[in-house]
Amino acid sequence: MPVDHCNIYREQLLPLGYGHALWEPDPIERFYDQVAIGDVGYVLDGFFHRMFNVTLPSDDPSNQRYNVPPPPYKPLNIGFNIRGSKFSKGSYYSNNVCAQSNHNDPSAVSSTE
Repeated sequence: MPVDHCNIYREQLLPLGYGHALWEPDPIERFYDQVAIGDVGYVLDGFFHRMFNVTLPSDDPSNQRYNVPPPPYKPLNIGFNIRGSKFSKGSYYSNNVCAQSNHNDPSAVSSTE
């Protein structure tokens, strides 16, 4: 049985409290440039698949791919109630894993058990 790396990754990072960890965080080319506030979609195999954005009108070109939500609908006006948070760059790993240099690979990790 093949190992489902994206689900192991998500399950191990979930307790850190930073949201749903994506195995492949970059947007899927040709479909959208970046994930934005209001994007609605689903996660499959570690990728976020964007379907539409609730802050844009239904006839916006970026909302035409899947024809959802069906027109007409009123876009969500979120105004200025957006709270930013700092998520510093660095290594994040579950409690049972620690960073360790392994020969010439500084990103190698090993279990602490």
